Amino acid sequence: MEKVMKNIKVSGIIINLFLLFFSSFPSHGQEETVLERIDKTGLLKVGIREDAVPFGYRDINGDLEGLCLDFIAVLRDKLKQELNKQVIAIKVYKSTLFNRFELVSDRIVDIECGPNTIRELPEYQIQFSTPFLLTGTQLLIEADKAKTIDPDGSLENVNIGVLKNTTNEQLMAEKYPLANLVQFQGVTGRYRGIQALRGDKIDAFASDGILLVGEAIVQDLRLGADYLLVPRNPIDCEKYGLILPNNDPQWLSFINSLIGNAPARNLYLDWFGDIATQLESVQSFCREKNGDID
Repeated sequence: MEKVMKNIKVSGIIINLFLLFFSSFPSHGQEETVLERIDKTGLLKVGIREDAVPFGYRDINGDLEGLCLDFIAVLRDKLKQELNKQVIAIKVYKSTLFNRFELVSDRIVDIECGPNTIRELPEYQIQFSTPFLLTGTQLLIEADKAKTIDPDGSLENVNIGVLKNTTNEQLMAEKYPLANLVQFQGVTGRYRGIQALRGDKIDAFASDGILLVGEAIVQDLRLGADYLLVPRNPIDCEKYGLILPNNDPQWLSFINSLIGNAPARNLYLDWFGDIATQLESVQSFCREKNGDID
């Protein structure tokens, strides 16, 4: 009997230690929210692209620039106010076409800002904010080829540059199966694609119109004169959203409220003022086609 009682006591101690060990880790339902963690640490972790003018890019001095960097500054000010903190530090992670969803899904960053098309991605633990921009796929071509490259036709044997693993590539493959798609990838993929267009190595480069405009400005192309975006209305329409961790409605609501605020809206005018008329035309078309954004 004494031996049995000792075994029971030992077993009880082991069970208690087991329970104590696992109770020290938060369950999924008790996972810390983004706002709670920022309040505790004073640190906001963000992912920003370096290859997506005007959202995020490196200038001639190698400094990070772009609309997203300015948006994060507005977000920091709002967090200071919301959490009653004097200082919120920001840690920037480089996001790319290939790691942007993992950065958020793995909770490495709290938010990723870039040209991210809102869509269902069940393989990742993410959600998208409300849309902040409407755009769509267009082709950048040389003006003197406007009569030979007709987006309403089959584009048979036309060499079209695309970024690998993008919705633009998928659309081109589906809509123009007789075209020759030339893949570019990496942080400099869009830059090298447009360089290939300038060197007559490809006939067109397909991407979201806003990104083509941004890259054309950086590369000092004369849009409307030497180069054109066709068709005038995009082939498809896409909504851009910020990437956020899922299962965090508080953080989602906070970011969505910020997108609609005046300081964030003014950033759009600051960055797109010179081409606001063209962009508004595209957005009006896409609102009518796919639904509205406020």
